[in-house]
Amino acid sequence: MDRSKQKSAQIRTLPFETRILHPQMLHFAQIDSTNSYLLRQHVHPPGTVVMADYQTHGKGRLGRSWLSKESESLLFSIYLTENLHHYPLYAFTFLAAVAVHDGLLHCIPNSALEVKWPNDVLLNGKKVCGILVQSRMLSANETRVVIGIGININQPASFFQNDLRFGTSLFAYRGEPLERRAVLDPVLQAIDRQLLVLREQGAAPILEKWKRYCHSLGKSVAVDDGQQIQRGIFLGLAPDGGLILQTANGKNIFYAADVSLVKEEPECS
Repeated sequence: MDRSKQKSAQIRTLPFETRILHPQMLHFAQIDSTNSYLLRQHVHPPGTVVMADYQTHGKGRLGRSWLSKESESLLFSIYLTENLHHYPLYAFTFLAAVAVHDGLLHCIPNSALEVKWPNDVLLNGKKVCGILVQSRMLSANETRVVIGIGININQPASFFQNDLRFGTSLFAYRGEPLERRAVLDPVLQAIDRQLLVLREQGAAPILEKWKRYCHSLGKSVAVDDGQQIQRGIFLGLAPDGGLILQTANGKNIFYAADVSLVKEEPECS
């Protein structure tokens, strides 16, 4: 990677007041990964947002890569230092999904958006946003938490074919391109609001909001954990964020899996 591009970050001031997020954001033309950058040793204050036009080693959940052409996606990470005795690490994944959902309402109808366990936001039933939360313990009472978010903005509909057929972008849905900052600003405002809720009220109200946004909750789903596929009813969330699946043989809890709705067969008359 051209390290000179990574070192030439622009400092941008957020055009709105924040309570938790730092008012100045770092904007890189190119970087290995915004998550990796913030997990390394640095001097940035908690609440710092790092955005990149292009990532050479973008990361997704379960070791997957996040591939994106330059400036077609919104790629950014948020750095926090937290005492995880106060609230669990998994809460930040649900917090980010809720905030992205709320932020995208500025350009997408509410009925088209939903969240998907454990870390996606869907648009018209297809993935438009992925979230990756990573952490590194600094001390017994302090943990470095990095929330990585990737939102598909300006990829054309033709981009989502074959292996990418379950994905979409705001452009593919709307039929017109968007300025990335027009999406970033309301999403960051929503994240700032939800972080304040977490600090003042804990994770419970965020999880309740997530449940309202999850269209598969209470429905028949297929859960693929990489070893087998199990079908049942998505009952809810375990106290530690796991998916509770009611099957014919009892309840199972999953922590890493792909989930899809099971289409109901029409009744014969």
